[in-house]
Amino acid sequence: MKQSPLFSSIQTGEAVYDDVDRATYKGITVKTTILLLITILIAAVVAFALPTILTNNPMVFYVTLIVSSIVGFISVMVGRMSERKAKYASVIYSICEGLFLGTLSAIVEAYVPGVVTTAIFSTVVLFAIMLILFATGIMRVGSKFRSICFGLTLGAIAIIPLMFIFSMFIPDYGTYLGIMIGVEVFLLFYGVITLALNFAEANTVVSMGASKDAEWSVSLGLLVSIVYIYVEVVRLLVLIAARSDN
Repeated sequence: MKQSPLFSSIQTGEAVYDDVDRATYKGITVKTTILLLITILIAAVVAFALPTILTNNPMVFYVTLIVSSIVGFISVMVGRMSERKAKYASVIYSICEGLFLGTLSAIVEAYVPGVVTTAIFSTVVLFAIMLILFATGIMRVGSKFRSICFGLTLGAIAIIPLMFIFSMFIPDYGTYLGIMIGVEVFLLFYGVITLALNFAEANTVVSMGASKDAEWSVSLGLLVSIVYIYVEVVRLLVLIAARSDN
């Protein structure tokens, strides 16, 4: 079976595992829940303590945020490439994302009240919809679907420099906001679609009898997608709010 260019780096090899050592849907669900809880707990603590932190130790805070972003990125790479290290890498990533999301949520909520609650609800709904579509077979992840996702990935990467260029040549802020909203809709759609690849990866890992370590790698992939979707929903809601104020 062709591997996903985005979220599939699980290597089952030729090893044969006993039933207790094999990856299961329950194991993936439990591990994903654990990672989410770690992220949410850290985010809640950071959001609550942010005003005090910024007042007393602003430089330490900014350094921590930058370092956590770099460490988070590295942990994803390590966790997705090595099953044995995925457990530790995924926990580290959860902590790093908790720091980032707590900061983002606190700042955004201060300027646009209600955004965080709406973003959380929207993320849960989008996740549930994609899970239902995949579980019922309405959405199938085949070679064509993977090719489309790969094309969307290239598009998402290309958008970043293009938006920078647009910002320099479009003087009308209202027009620029309209373009940005369209871009965010595309990026959000891309994130939601990649969930199907995560679900397909989980299905492959379980059906092929991969080791329990593979559960952490799959859960890490799911967490990356969920965090990405939440961030894009927040960005989209903020842009819509800014558009309404103009």
